[in-house]
Amino acid sequence: MRFIALIISNALALFLAANFIDGVTLNGGYKELTLAAVVIGLINFLLKPVLKLLFGPFIILSLGLFVIVINMGILWISDLLLEQVAFSGISALFLTTLLLGVINFIVSISFKKH
Repeated sequence: MRFIALIISNALALFLAANFIDGVTLNGGYKELTLAAVVIGLINFLLKPVLKLLFGPFIILSLGLFVIVINMGILWISDLLLEQVAFSGISALFLTTLLLGVINFIVSISFKKH
């Protein structure tokens, strides 16, 4: 259930980014948006733990801010893999990363086990 909620939140973040952030392009309809959200979710699930382990010292030295760079890399990889999503410029990638992080943080808090 949590994974489905994260996919929906990824889709919402991509939709909002495409509509409100200059430099973010989302081609296609809801089917393509859902596919992009699933791909980002799978990349996060499979690759993010490995990257956090590899770049652990950088994350510690930057007091956690290097995680933003890792998340930007994940979005950049999704840009390379998907024709539907395009980021033109690092500022669009950075702002989309922040938006995606805030929305995913809110969703993860709501699904936190007590």
